[in-house]
Amino acid sequence: MSEIPIIEPEPAFRGRRLATAALIVASATAASRVFGYVREIATAGYFGAGADMSAFDVAFLVPATVQIIIAQAALSAALIPVFAGLLEKGQRREAWLVARTVFTMVTLIMGGLVIICIIFAPQIMPIFAPGYRGDPVMMAQIVRMTRLLFPTVVLLALTGIVASILNSFEHFTLPAVAPIFWNLIILLAIVFGHERLGVDALAWGILLGTVVQLAMQLPALRGRGGRLGWSLAWRNPNVRRVGALLLPVSVSLGLINLNGVVDVQFASFLGDGGVAAMTFAFRLYQLPEALFAIAVGTVLFPTLSRLAARRDRDAFRSKITQGLRVIFFLLIPASAFMLALSEPVVRLAYEHGRFTPGNTELVASVLFFFALGSAFSGGSTLLTRGFFSLGKPWLPTTAAVGNLAVNAFLNWLFIKRFGLGGISLSTSVVSGVTFVVLLALIRRELGRIDGRAILRSGITVIIASAIAAAAAYLSWRGLDTSLGRGLLAQIISMAGALAAGFVVFLTLAWLTHMPELQQLRNIRRSRR
Repeated sequence: MSEIPIIEPEPAFRGRRLATAALIVASATAASRVFGYVREIATAGYFGAGADMSAFDVAFLVPATVQIIIAQAALSAALIPVFAGLLEKGQRREAWLVARTVFTMVTLIMGGLVIICIIFAPQIMPIFAPGYRGDPVMMAQIVRMTRLLFPTVVLLALTGIVASILNSFEHFTLPAVAPIFWNLIILLAIVFGHERLGVDALAWGILLGTVVQLAMQLPALRGRGGRLGWSLAWRNPNVRRVGALLLPVSVSLGLINLNGVVDVQFASFLGDGGVAAMTFAFRLYQLPEALFAIAVGTVLFPTLSRLAARRDRDAFRSKITQGLRVIFFLLIPASAFMLALSEPVVRLAYEHGRFTPGNTELVASVLFFFALGSAFSGGSTLLTRGFFSLGKPWLPTTAAVGNLAVNAFLNWLFIKRFGLGGISLSTSVVSGVTFVVLLALIRRELGRIDGRAILRSGITVIIASAIAAAAAYLSWRGLDTSLGRGLLAQIISMAGALAAGFVVFLTLAWLTHMPELQQLRNIRRSRR
């Protein structure tokens, strides 16, 4: 019996719907990041940036890396092109069979991997923080928290499958909203558990928040023509397509995230607080990318997969170009703001409780260099998803292999001159190299890409951002001198600086007729 074909919405309607989805994802991500920001304030205030937080960051490194490589990003990158492609062809029943089989295989394989890692944690963890091998107390703390956090790998894997299915149906709301509750639960665990559990409260909060995040999204699968459950149809050709995509995607993401592991290894030799300081800076650096680049990529990925399935290269090329220009329009001014005001940003965000002025200075130096590569990192995220949609996952993998060696060498070289900030400088340089390589590779795959428009737009945004950042700094400097550095005064100074930079940038964007500004205005109108 043939399946009922899916009736494709009109292009204008779909464009408005995608624009609305992008706004919803960005808004939900912004709300999640607000709670995440409050969570980070609580973490810094209760635990500081010393040995306890470094122990937690190392403990979280391995399960976080595994879940990024396999559990969420890789599964999404492998499952969405196949699942969305089958939906595009009207094969909904087959799509759900693939989803059930992937769900079963991931549960069995990841569950076994987690059990092994929990058992052998004392042998595994010293590999990732060699600088702490001589401290048995810290290493015991790392092993204990690692064992507590590893079950989140399986939970996040299943969450990644559910979110991939929902995104393939162009349902983005719940997957975007669920992290709000994840952050809220962790925040509550820190506030109410820090006295009794110490830094372990953070680990317990992450475990409980991950359970809630999965449970929230499961009901949204109802009424979509299928269900999750157990299936071992691993010989199915479409299941094998997912597996064929999963291997190179996992290797690619593994190599990219191995850069983070290498960074932690170098940081572990730079004092007990080195890893914690780098992690605090990295979370601030990730904020604009999570708000904008990931939101754009999340919404465009199913669309790119559908366009690839119907072999519409012109529309595919147009979406990639449009996505890159919007990402640069949003991330470059955010990076300029962080470059100009890295120390005041860190001071306002973290300098409370046990977080000292010395911690602020160290974290700000790391954040400054991280900010240099933010736009390149966001652009690479979108390009990588483009390759996954095209069924060419080995191309970004090849780029990642070369960049791994470059990152390790640059870490060694830059640390001599910039200390801990040299690690983040290396990350930014590698992000720039990765973007250029991926852009050249996707241009070769698509025959051409509108590189001149991307470059012209990028240069215009850089100039406007530099002027806006100068205005923001001067505004902050005047307010800081006048009001002092009490908490309320810092909030007013930073709000004034942000407002000044925002107004100047938007004015310049309007005067120079930047098309990205019009695109964002269209998104706002479509939402109305």
